[in-house]
Amino acid sequence: MSGSIEVIMAAYNNVRDMQLVFEGYLRQTDKSFQLCIADDGSGPEVKTLVDLYSALGLNIRHIWQPDNGFRKTSIVNRAIASSDAEYIIFTDNDCIPSKYYIEDYRHYLCSDKILIGRRVDMYNGASHLLRTHQVSLDTLEKPVWLLWHAIKRNLKRPEMGIRFPEFVVNFWNKKKRGAIGANMAMPRKSLIEVNGYDADFEGYGMEETDLLYRLNAQGYKNQTVLGRCAMYHLYHKEKQQGPEASEMFQQKRKQNLTRCLNGIDQIRESQ
Repeated sequence: MSGSIEVIMAAYNNVRDMQLVFEGYLRQTDKSFQLCIADDGSGPEVKTLVDLYSALGLNIRHIWQPDNGFRKTSIVNRAIASSDAEYIIFTDNDCIPSKYYIEDYRHYLCSDKILIGRRVDMYNGASHLLRTHQVSLDTLEKPVWLLWHAIKRNLKRPEMGIRFPEFVVNFWNKKKRGAIGANMAMPRKSLIEVNGYDADFEGYGMEETDLLYRLNAQGYKNQTVLGRCAMYHLYHKEKQQGPEASEMFQQKRKQNLTRCLNGIDQIRESQ
């Protein structure tokens, strides 16, 4: 795949972890990509960090909205609307990419599929080693280190961080799996067709499920990329999804709309 790629990273404060994530993007084997920080109301420290890593060579832009609660869908829609990339990768500001992350996605991206990656979930022990720079990002990607720290219960799903031979990847990805918003990619045109994220989902939860449901209804197929496109998720206390998000998703499904009514078009109209 030779089209342009933009990584849209949902962000809110958390400069400590973002620095590790930016270091991950600096070391990419494929440097032909743009990084967009979709900032849901962070303080000025994030802009300072963005400026620093822009000076270090990252092709990076920063869009921001005031902090009025969890409004990820709105700021990500603004990022999609203002992007000129052919393909979009979605991630979060606490997920460190492997050095082959962009290269791997470029290999698999195509015009009619939604690519779904996975991540290694690090507990506090492994995350602390990275945050205090006791472990390098190179070490983080070593299978022996991942397996050892899984045994020590410092992380889970170590296999998601290992870059396997292609024949293993092809076999592993035959089974259908669900998606996580912190690691998925798709053609930008697919997002325009369904009007992006539904900004009616203002609290935490179900916004990715709703998006994928509408993309699938539009005819786009999911393809997992286990064994490639690896990410390493830094530990934090889990956010709790309230029942309202699930109830809203069920109501939306009954409407049977592939294009949401409060998405990218409405962002453009308000500008």
